[in-house]
Amino acid sequence: MTVSHPDPAGRLRPQGAKFGSRFIHSAARFVAAKPEGRIAAWGIVGFIAVWMVYDTVSLWPTALHWDASEAALWAQHFAFGYKHPPMTAWLFAVWFAIFPRADWAAHLLAVMVCAITLAVSWRLSRDHLDKYKALFGLAALALIPLFTFKATELNANTVMMPFWAAALLFYLRAHRGLGVWNALLAGAFASLTMLGKYWAIYLFAGMAVAAVAGADARRFWRSPAPYLMAVGAAVVIAPHLYWYVSQTGGSNYEFMRASVMNEASFGATLAGSLRYLLGVIAYAAGPLVLLAALRPSPAALRDIVWPADAERRQALILFVVPLVLPALVNLALPHRLTAVWTYPNWALLPVVLYGSRQLVIDATATAAAGLVAAATAVVALIASPVVAYEKLRVGLDPNRPDAQPVATAATRISGDAPVRWFWGSAALVNGLPFYLPGARPLNVDPSSAAGHAASKGEGLLLVCLEGDAPCRASVAALAGGDAKLRSDDIVIRHTFLGFTGLATTAHVTVVPASPQ
Repeated sequence: MTVSHPDPAGRLRPQGAKFGSRFIHSAARFVAAKPEGRIAAWGIVGFIAVWMVYDTVSLWPTALHWDASEAALWAQHFAFGYKHPPMTAWLFAVWFAIFPRADWAAHLLAVMVCAITLAVSWRLSRDHLDKYKALFGLAALALIPLFTFKATELNANTVMMPFWAAALLFYLRAHRGLGVWNALLAGAFASLTMLGKYWAIYLFAGMAVAAVAGADARRFWRSPAPYLMAVGAAVVIAPHLYWYVSQTGGSNYEFMRASVMNEASFGATLAGSLRYLLGVIAYAAGPLVLLAALRPSPAALRDIVWPADAERRQALILFVVPLVLPALVNLALPHRLTAVWTYPNWALLPVVLYGSRQLVIDATATAAAGLVAAATAVVALIASPVVAYEKLRVGLDPNRPDAQPVATAATRISGDAPVRWFWGSAALVNGLPFYLPGARPLNVDPSSAAGHAASKGEGLLLVCLEGDAPCRASVAALAGGDAKLRSDDIVIRHTFLGFTGLATTAHVTVVPASPQ
């Protein structure tokens, strides 16, 4: 039976609710008393700690996503472009020049990218919102799954996040006429975002629309700001553009044409655009629930939909255009479109949703939002072993090649003569570049003349799943009784909290390099 107590207004309130109210009020006093920068810093440090633990535990029975090995492969040589623009490879190379090639370091990189994005987004919000609204917005961003559950590894989508947020920060400052460096940095960070993924074209589109919209557009174009932005953007993007136009049949263009573009009926394309927009709304569900909890007045809602002041209208355009435009472009140029690609688009959400002067957010509301974000993180931590167990039960994930045991076996078998080429079952070898720095995939049959030449010159690692008959047949044809070949069978089996996953048997063969 629930014990109730009268509240000052004469209503009955459950004892649990009374305790919760006291807890929120204590948190509100903390928020009111502490410096806002310190609160934001503690919140971001807590974010790093919680989601680092979540990633480590929930992914314990699995390997890294093959995106990590693809980045490792690109990072073997410096270039201004690969299958994607080069930022992922550059960041990967810098990070792992400091940290070891270990799964935990890869998880930490992904978490740090999200945390830095939150820090820049908070600074962006603070330019336009008061202390409580900016902190409320920071808690709201932490509820977007693209910052948490979905951001377990660095890839071309996540790498854009901090650069996009910084581009918006400096653009809005430059638009207000706050100096030369803000304009230059706005253009530079926009191009750095483009060096992450071409999705950033929508950031440029948002900036272009914002620059010509509003009553102060004439003032903006008469200032040096837009031209300095163009200079900053051009200097940063020029090397990549030169690389792009100078490549002949390059992998970058071929990847976009083969993997991104598609042909579909208008009905199917329209459905795809609607699914994308529904996905965008779903990702914003947490911040929208927080907005609803504030019980905004009709006047506040009207001011959110179309702000009364020019700067918030600029923010609205910069937020909405890059989110909505992909759905419209898809109708004209059908392509593979998914809301997952909106990883970098959310930095301005707090300004757009909570910036209205008609909307009152005090210390109590801010504390409540922070507690909601913290509770969500705690639930994720509690659920992480369950997520790990489910991954253990399912077994081998083709998107997460279980390559570390293979790399360990290859290093043991090859001894002092490490191989530089590898070939075999994609479910294993796609993950090898992360664990075998310097090794490259052999893209021809190993028994061909080119395969023989590669193995003779630098050695070749052959890896086949037990059930991959074509792979094993190719290895048998290559072996042909060669006594120099060294082979071993390994069993890949993960354990977690006393549970044991499905076993996967792999055949590892090393063809050592021939002495010159």
